[in-house]
Amino acid sequence: MMRFRLTMMFAALAATGLAHAADGSTTVGIGVDYNSGDYGSEISTDILSVPLDLRHRRGNWSLRASVPWLQVSGDPNVLPAVGPVPNFNPVGRGRTGLVGGPPGGGEEASPESGSASGIGDVTLAAAYSLPTGNAVGVDLGANAKIATADEDKGLGTGANDYGVSLDLYRDFDGTVLFGGVGHTWLGSSTYIDVDSVQSGNLGVSQRAGRGRLGVMYDHRTASASGLDDRRDAIAFFSLPNASGGRMQLYASRGLSDGSPEWGAGIALSTGF
Repeated sequence: MMRFRLTMMFAALAATGLAHAADGSTTVGIGVDYNSGDYGSEISTDILSVPLDLRHRRGNWSLRASVPWLQVSGDPNVLPAVGPVPNFNPVGRGRTGLVGGPPGGGEEASPESGSASGIGDVTLAAAYSLPTGNAVGVDLGANAKIATADEDKGLGTGANDYGVSLDLYRDFDGTVLFGGVGHTWLGSSTYIDVDSVQSGNLGVSQRAGRGRLGVMYDHRTASASGLDDRRDAIAFFSLPNASGGRMQLYASRGLSDGSPEWGAGIALSTGF
């Protein structure tokens, strides 16, 4: 799920207008995100994430830093923010040892189920809104995932990731159409060998009182050969507050074995 949360947040922000808040504005936020599914295996995996989020807007630039606390239970081959991977790590999340050795040297480790919790990976992101001179908004983005999560607990890959993105949006008298594409270079570690992934999203949002209702489709290619692409349908509601922050509710439904079956969350932010 490497780019999924980042894609959703930036696309939703662009669609709701928060990405174009007052110049020099800063918001701090906290959220709760939960998803569950078997990812095509015999073991269900539940992931609870509580991210802390800091954003700053200056001129055409939007900057973001985020770090989550994680609680994960289930298949050690499913990692937060990545999804299913070929994980040969012999320890963590109920695993008792390798079956044959690391990648290229045997079979994948036995799929025992276990639980772990701790700090996740730090995410840093920057987006620049290009002056287009017309009604179409264009954002160029870059992001990095810093491997602060414990690989031996199955909370991350243990490697840094880097990505770029392009997001487009246009407001048609209160109805916003938006979409984007991205490429992420996933880092491999000792026991986890992953590929670069491509992603894309398409959605629409509509004014609903003081807030906005929206839906989007998100697609990401698999992190390794033999695994399914991730495909998700997401619905969200966003409501601004007087401080310059906002409340956002969202729910998702997985459309492939590369996705959790369902997910839901809430994000709250305040400006200062």
